[in-house]
Amino acid sequence: MLHSLKLANGPNTVQLAYDGIGLRIEGGLDVEQKSSKRSLSDLTIEPIAKVNVLSVQFDTDTHLLQIHALIPRQHAEPESPLDLCIFRTSVDQTKVGETQTFCQLVMGHIYEGISVGRRLKVLVNPFSGQGHAKKIFQEKVAPVFKSAQCKVDYQETEYQGHAIEIAKDLDIDAYDAIVTVSGDGIIHEVINGFSQRSDARTALKKVPLGVIPGGTGNALSICMLGEKLGFDPIHTARQVIKGKNISFDLCSVTFDDHRYMSFLSHNYGITSYADLATENMRWMGDARTIIGLLQQIFKGETYKMEAAVQIVEANKDKIKSNFPSDTQIVDSGKGPIQDTIPPLNEPVPDDWTIIKDDVSFFLTSKTPLLARGMLSHPCAEPNDGLLDLLLVRGNHGLFSKLDLFGKVETGHQIDSDAVEYYKVKAFRLKPIAKPGKKVYVAIDGEHAPAKTFQVEVHPGLGSVLSLYPNYITSRTWRPTNISGQSSSSSSLKQKLSAMKNKLTSTCAYILSILRNYFRNIRNLFSRTSTR
Repeated sequence: MLHSLKLANGPNTVQLAYDGIGLRIEGGLDVEQKSSKRSLSDLTIEPIAKVNVLSVQFDTDTHLLQIHALIPRQHAEPESPLDLCIFRTSVDQTKVGETQTFCQLVMGHIYEGISVGRRLKVLVNPFSGQGHAKKIFQEKVAPVFKSAQCKVDYQETEYQGHAIEIAKDLDIDAYDAIVTVSGDGIIHEVINGFSQRSDARTALKKVPLGVIPGGTGNALSICMLGEKLGFDPIHTARQVIKGKNISFDLCSVTFDDHRYMSFLSHNYGITSYADLATENMRWMGDARTIIGLLQQIFKGETYKMEAAVQIVEANKDKIKSNFPSDTQIVDSGKGPIQDTIPPLNEPVPDDWTIIKDDVSFFLTSKTPLLARGMLSHPCAEPNDGLLDLLLVRGNHGLFSKLDLFGKVETGHQIDSDAVEYYKVKAFRLKPIAKPGKKVYVAIDGEHAPAKTFQVEVHPGLGSVLSLYPNYITSRTWRPTNISGQSSSSSSLKQKLSAMKNKLTSTCAYILSILRNYFRNIRNLFSRTSTR
């Protein structure tokens, strides 16, 4: 495939060529740059990748051809920041027909299988991300949506639970996506608003989520694009424009007096403490959870519980060997969302596994990353119909837990003998508070009652716009230490060397967290002093 167009722009000649992979621009065009001042030759030294071409438009009134595109600042760097640029050139009357045909052919290909000019319901939480979400949208995201000819219905959330009401009453035929500019909290609300509708399953599929990071916690975003690009508003805006629907599993969470849906995690023990008891440190961003975990590990805290778990796979080697799987479940049902496990006031089935113990933490997740630097569930997949359970019992010592802590950035903590890792369909958990101790339950990073609850996976129920059919870990992470791949015996010298390496890496990781901690303190005081 090759579509080309040759135009005269004053004394200059402009040559455009599109080959199905990218758009090459040669010659003297005028260029408008939204956030940089680069030379035309630097901007056009490489063809503009198909995914970065937002629109190719011809205006019959002004006879101007405009190309709206995102240009990498470093062409050879896959995770380079992107600059929005608008290239313009005049078109002679004799070239109008040829220009219109060129625009139609290129637009048809760069939006192949995707609707042009998506109708977006945009929800911005003005209090999210230390109050930066609104500015992020207005300065970074809105110009990109405009260049892609998107039709935006903008609304700010005004109070907790507002997004639930908006999604519950939304005209699902009027929009192609609902875009959240916030942390994970507004995503949680939108999902629950859709889930409360009589046409819940239809709404969740028909109006996919578009995710723009605007909070301190952006787990779903980083799972799709990675820890760097998942926090980049322009890269995520591009994903909303050019992404396709992928399904992802949701979970029903049932207490004795209420029920709702979750999409991230269910958390009890030191990890829920790190999530909830560090609310006063939100100014630190997602590093606050790391500080909270360190506090709990050094104090040797454990938490008592009783749980019943519907385990599908308990063998870690099999779980790792089967990752990534080919399973991609899409829900095809209609109407409300129904649970299939017994109600909370009835016994669990006989084949469920019972766990009664003191634990460091019981942590299930539908996403591999819970925060930057926390690859807690590396084998979690968006639509396999299963939760990944990470369980560490309370009988392990300080160094074992620190070793796990040092590995969580890479996901290889699951290789530890201290870690139990399961694929599960459902579970029921009863938190038990020890005398004088407060316990925490966190659902999707938010406070939940510290009383008996149960969780069931609902396969492929949700939908989100993504450039990829899976999470970042399916493309980048691979397990190690699968039985049979390496020798089971090692010398004392090798064991001591391995222990030394573990301690070194753990200490280095802790020091890096502490450096970030003090850097954030310095930045906070710096901002305060300039007011």
